[in-house]
Amino acid sequence: MSSQTQEHYPVYHAAVLLNPDTQYSYIHGGAWRDPLVTATSIKPALRYLNPKELPIAGIASINYRLSPYVSHPTDPSVPDDAARNVTHPAHIEDVLDAISWLQKAYAFKERYLIVGHSCGATLAFQAVMGQWHGRSLAWSESFGMPLAVVGVEGIYDLVALRNSHRHAHIYQAFLKGAFGTNECDWKKASPIGWDFRKSWRDGKLTVLAWSNEDELVEEEQFLNMFESLKMTESGPRRDIKVGLRGNHDEIWEKGSQLADAIKTALNTMVEIMKEL
Repeated sequence: MSSQTQEHYPVYHAAVLLNPDTQYSYIHGGAWRDPLVTATSIKPALRYLNPKELPIAGIASINYRLSPYVSHPTDPSVPDDAARNVTHPAHIEDVLDAISWLQKAYAFKERYLIVGHSCGATLAFQAVMGQWHGRSLAWSESFGMPLAVVGVEGIYDLVALRNSHRHAHIYQAFLKGAFGTNECDWKKASPIGWDFRKSWRDGKLTVLAWSNEDELVEEEQFLNMFESLKMTESGPRRDIKVGLRGNHDEIWEKGSQLADAIKTALNTMVEIMKEL
């Protein structure tokens, strides 16, 4: 991450824990545009992540530039705010930029997990799709892909999300604001249907977590993405589902359910690494 990018889109260093070889990075949600959902949204989950029980060296929660939100009730975006007027692929470029900077700063290479909530889950899987690598400011050819990706209440098919909520204008609005008007671009940016065997050959684990109380993202996103992952499962990679409790934002606001998804991923990774 360049010094300018680090200043304006900071990485929130949430904790430094035990194992010096394992990190995880968290990507917040907020429909690519909500200024009130930031990297600090990881804080509630930290209460439930006991460093004495989990193999973690550090936790970094990543901010990224946002798309316009001129109708936000308390903090509407303005045209001259460079941090709140971007479209895809700027969001994922910032995420890759942050991870590249972290890898250079802490030398953990591929020994990390990416966790994302809602649109953060979209970004987490985009990070291993490979389409936007090389475009970020601090890109390095030595960039290491993560061992695992965890999607929590995730958005994986942009067009299907809009189609499932045609009655709610807000879905069309935030998707258009983040990805433009060409729905072909929406499809190209969607992780569903992507063959991760080609772009993420050394991936060890994916975890999809979803609550049947989620009122914003439907079950089809969860089930269809899992089916898509199973179709391209290969080698040592394991794909698992986790059931959660609570509505869409309660998952991170209360913290315990997000922490459960993270703990499942970490404990499963320990099992996988023992088998290798």
